[in-house]
Amino acid sequence: MDLAERIEIPREAVRFPARHEVVAGILRQDGKEIPVVVKKARRSIRDRFVPSMAERSFATATALLARGLPTPEPFGVALVGHESWFVARRIEGAEQIRTWFLNRDDPARPHPALKFSFESVVVELGRLARSMHDAGVFFRDFSDGNILVSRHESGIRLWLVDLSRAQLSSRPVSFFDRLRDLARPGLNRSEDLKLLLQSYFDRPDPPRHALWGVRLLRIRIVVWDELKKRLRPWRRTS
Repeated sequence: MDLAERIEIPREAVRFPARHEVVAGILRQDGKEIPVVVKKARRSIRDRFVPSMAERSFATATALLARGLPTPEPFGVALVGHESWFVARRIEGAEQIRTWFLNRDDPARPHPALKFSFESVVVELGRLARSMHDAGVFFRDFSDGNILVSRHESGIRLWLVDLSRAQLSSRPVSFFDRLRDLARPGLNRSEDLKLLLQSYFDRPDPPRHALWGVRLLRIRIVVWDELKKRLRPWRRTS
């Protein structure tokens, strides 16, 4: 029985916010029922010549785990009709990190269900980014929707998801690419960016050129995102 045949997706399955369809399901394996998420993407002619999004996600997840970086356990890739599916373990009770960031900018928005402080989430994010970059991973889409927060026996834990754009190297990531990743999360206040970099560099006075670089790149991202909303109003933006 192949992977697709061992997955059950209920008709009223939970659907997670993402550009491509991501749904909750159950994987039957070794007599157990494992909660999983299934990310679906339509197959294209291009997939005949280069790895599909699902294949890239699986390869990257395997590589991240080998480098000691947190990402949900990958179970494989399934081809179903005109779609390719990437299947990974579902982290129960996890929330997107954007919940903390949106609530920070607008306290009227829903509060995170997990009672971690905004500051503790940002500090943990800086530590994760440093470990990721030192391990040679340039995530390229280190944004709010691609980082999950969950409760761990030792406290807070972050997870990297939506991995298909990541670039892996045997060397640490270049300084400029580090700044590009650090500018992606939705931190728009100077004091929040400073806290992120304090955690990243593990010092109370992060390099000024790094702080200014991240600020400028963040402004560019915000302006570009607003422009895309106007040019492509049919795209999901929330």
